Amino acid sequence: MISLSPFSSGGGQSATDFPKAAKEAATLLLTDIPRDGTALTLASMQGILANTSEKNLLFRAEKYREWLPFTNARLIETQPDGSPWDFAALVKEFALCFDGYILCDSDSALIALSLANQKNSIVVLPEHESTVRDAGLQLTADVRGTNDIKFRMSPEFKNLRRDIAFEQPVSLAPRLMDYAVMSGAYIWYDARASRAEHKNDFRFLRDNALVFGWNNDLGEYDTLSSLSSLNACLIPSDWACNLSVLSGFPGRAVRQKTDVLAEHGGRTVCLLMSDGDNLQWFVGSYDDKAHYGSPVRGRFPFSWGVPASAADLASPLVQKYYGDMTANDSFVMSLSGLGYTFPSKWTSRKALLKMVASLSQKMKTLDMRQLLVLDDSGFDSNALDMILRETQADGIFYIDFSKYAGLNGKMRFSHGKPIVSAKYQLWNNLPGCSPEEVASAVNALPADPKDPDSYAFIIVHAWSGLNGDGIFVEGGDTMAAVEKFVNSLDPDTHLVSPSQFMQRVASNCG
Repeated sequence: MISLSPFSSGGGQSATDFPKAAKEAATLLLTDIPRDGTALTLASMQGILANTSEKNLLFRAEKYREWLPFTNARLIETQPDGSPWDFAALVKEFALCFDGYILCDSDSALIALSLANQKNSIVVLPEHESTVRDAGLQLTADVRGTNDIKFRMSPEFKNLRRDIAFEQPVSLAPRLMDYAVMSGAYIWYDARASRAEHKNDFRFLRDNALVFGWNNDLGEYDTLSSLSSLNACLIPSDWACNLSVLSGFPGRAVRQKTDVLAEHGGRTVCLLMSDGDNLQWFVGSYDDKAHYGSPVRGRFPFSWGVPASAADLASPLVQKYYGDMTANDSFVMSLSGLGYTFPSKWTSRKALLKMVASLSQKMKTLDMRQLLVLDDSGFDSNALDMILRETQADGIFYIDFSKYAGLNGKMRFSHGKPIVSAKYQLWNNLPGCSPEEVASAVNALPADPKDPDSYAFIIVHAWSGLNGDGIFVEGGDTMAAVEKFVNSLDPDTHLVSPSQFMQRVASNCG
């Protein structure tokens, strides 16, 4: 059994900020995402195999085929006799890789998954026990009746990692759970926890911890507030599939294309898509027709967010998206650091410095010189000053949690570098935020490069867009809405890349 140490990687790869599989996938056995209790067993199998087997299990989900052109992996879609893979066949295929199985029920499933790596055992519900026994596996633990309080007092809990944890409901199995098992980390979810209870439940983590998943029941703000006060980052990833497999691919440095030099003078506008921190989106539908796969991409300067975690956990897709860049595309580090957090709410300067140091390395790997930071009333915080001082960033694009563009384009300088808040936002359910209204507001700005009011950073809500009737709605075609905005701009309004935007602000407004 290979157990990864904190912030390490397997397979001889260099140290990383996120746990990585022991090796790059060699052979991938494919199965559809199950819709029954076998999902827990298969997720635990997938996570353990990422560290122990020459073959990996891969779920048929979202972008799995996109990885293959960037690897030497071989995809096997059927059994040797040509029949589809099924649960019993997969268990028998890999039975010798496991020491046994952990029996659980739905109430104790997350505890079982938390133990799977330590015991090198797959997780099984009672209705599937006979299948795994037929494959030759023996019981190593029965956690039925074990609650979270009892588990936290056990020796096994003390052996779990303190640098990473997972917040994921059982109902989303097998998504994300494979990576939790591979990492040897605690996976937990409490739909009834208050912010204070949530914070207390994660106090076992040390500074600079990473929490994967999402808590829809507690809500975004309370979850972020809780984790930020613990000096931790959230990695939005509750719908992510196959991260244990993806993490095995070696991270490689990439380079952005040289952007097109825009005209000087007039008004200067930079457009940036929101939600780039969303790892599950990055490994899922990031390049659908409404976003990076839009036919209008490349017609005008536009910026895309990429999460720091993608450098270690989605290297094949990073290479794909960078390879598909046009000269009008730019990538910006998103969202608030190594993950989603409120930097101004961190309580340890030492921890924040460590996070920023890791962030700096990710920016170099991903060839980025600008960051998008979302904070909770943190525009004037020392945390932003630290980020600019300790990284290669030449500027920060800032959005506030309460309202992305609530500071109306306010800007300040730190260490000679600009921090610029969003002046406008394209968001379907907010007044004054439609493509036509925002274009009208931009056209009314002064056209004097020396006037700070002539600069507009506009954040584009990733989940707003035009429907088939051209109406700005939730879930519409986002890039179609952006194009509508662009086509409504006056001739003396110039769209620029993030680097050009920051350079011009620094030169003319500093």
